[in-house]
Amino acid sequence: MSQEAGQEAAVVVTEVDDILVMRLNRPRVKNALNREALRILVDAYTRLSNSRELRCGVVHGEGDVFCAGLDLADVIPASIEEGANTYLKPGQCDPFRLYGPACSKPVISAVHGRCYTAGLELTLAADMCVASRDTQFGQQETTRGIFPLGGATIRLPKAIGWGSAMHCILAGGQFGAEEAHRWGLVQVVTEPGEQLQGALDLAREVAKCAPLAVQAALANARLAQTDGVRAAVDHIRTEGRRIALSADAREGMMSMMERRAAKFAGC
Repeated sequence: MSQEAGQEAAVVVTEVDDILVMRLNRPRVKNALNREALRILVDAYTRLSNSRELRCGVVHGEGDVFCAGLDLADVIPASIEEGANTYLKPGQCDPFRLYGPACSKPVISAVHGRCYTAGLELTLAADMCVASRDTQFGQQETTRGIFPLGGATIRLPKAIGWGSAMHCILAGGQFGAEEAHRWGLVQVVTEPGEQLQGALDLAREVAKCAPLAVQAALANARLAQTDGVRAAVDHIRTEGRRIALSADAREGMMSMMERRAAKFAGC
């Protein structure tokens, strides 16, 4: 694992083979996301999206919590003046998938301890989640005089149901990893301390699959959520043919016929 940012950076970004690992690195303030952290995440998600070699991303937290939310004193005054421009430049990938393009590659969150507010919204915007049994999820903004800015009001009702989401968003209610797993927000529950390894294992399973097919399937599923079934069907008509004619599709067929593991090149 080669380090790309200094240990004092708000987020440390590394590569593990074809997986981009992003470690929230402000443990003294419970990994609260300040503008520096947001900007590094934006750069990392954009790098992941544009890379031919990287296949999947994993985001996790240093210390005893994943992320307790935004660093309000640092982010809110700037966001009032600049909005998302305080951390996001035109064309860059938005980790929250709201104010800019989404990363074209899957992202897996590995969470533990507290996963609150912006931390939960980062997880909701990810594509899969691995959670330690000790994880507590919560959306606390209304207890602090604001409301969620990173997509919880849009995604949490779909993820856990209307009433459970309103209890969380409107009253500051919390829920644990086992509940999140039953609802489908969490895909894998691990013992404490094993969530990063669980996420890396899951990312490696993704990375074994054909990259173009993974990206097309991910884009189609997201399109169905945001633009509806008809838009997703139109996308299938065009992208289905393109992917079926790819070298990876031929390799997938040959590997099946020859009863061997496929070697996908992303073309």
